[in-house]
Order: sequence, then C-alpha cells, then structure tokens
Amino acid sequence: MTGQTRKERRQDTAPSTAAVFCLALFAPLPLRAAPLPADNPLARQFAYCAGRLSAEAQHHDDREIFALKQAMQALLDTLIPPEANPAYEDLRIAGHVAQSTLLSVSRFSFDEEEATRAKALAEEKMRQCRGMLLGG
Repeated sequence: MTGQTRKERRQDTAPSTAAVFCLALFAPLPLRAAPLPADNPLARQFAYCAGRLSAEAQHHDDREIFALKQAMQALLDTLIPPEANPAYEDLRIAGHVAQSTLLSVSRFSFDEEEATRAKALAEEKMRQCRGMLLGG
C-alpha cells in the first residue's frame, strides 16, 4: 500500500464533479426514439382535415362537424404508429390554423371580395374533407 487511507484512495479514483457534468452534457441520451416523419399521404390529409374540422366545429359550435372531426381523427389513428403522432399533430394544428384564418377573414375582412373568396375557399375545403369521410 502507498500509505493512503481508504477515504483518500476513494477520492483519488472518484470522478470530479466537472468531469461528471461534461459527460452528462455531451453523452447522447437515447431516452426516446426520434418521432417518425409524417410521410403517409393519406394520413397527412386526414390530419389536416381533422384540424380543419376542429376549427369549423369551434367556430360554429356544431356537434355534427365535431363528430366528423372525431371520425377523421379515428381514421388517422388507425393509419399511423403512436410514435408518429407528434408529426401528424403538427399537421392537424396547421389545418386548424388555416381554416380558422379563412373563417376569420370571411367574417371580419373589410374587403367584401376577399371575405367572399375566403368563405368560398373555407366551404370548398370542408366539402373536400367531408368527401374523404362520406365519399361525397
């Protein structure tokens, strides 16, 4: 032995706080797998329409539209694996924002032509989304 006490030997071999911090900071932490991309074209349309239907249901407080939104979301959930949910949630939010914008412009624009175009486009988008569910 070198004449050191057990405590001194432990301190010599124990990693420094700075070393532990650096290791923790730079070590990769694969706690969760990276989310899958939203690469299924049909699922992308379902997600976007679920968002549009959500905006319509909120804007009009319409139970029928809310039921369509739930049906669209259920179809989406059957198409994608759970780990892909974040990517498709982003699309759903984008659809909601897009439809909300059209509804706001159609209602509050001071330009009648712009309001009319926004209303027509919002209605067309709803026809497309309903058609995906109802075949019409």
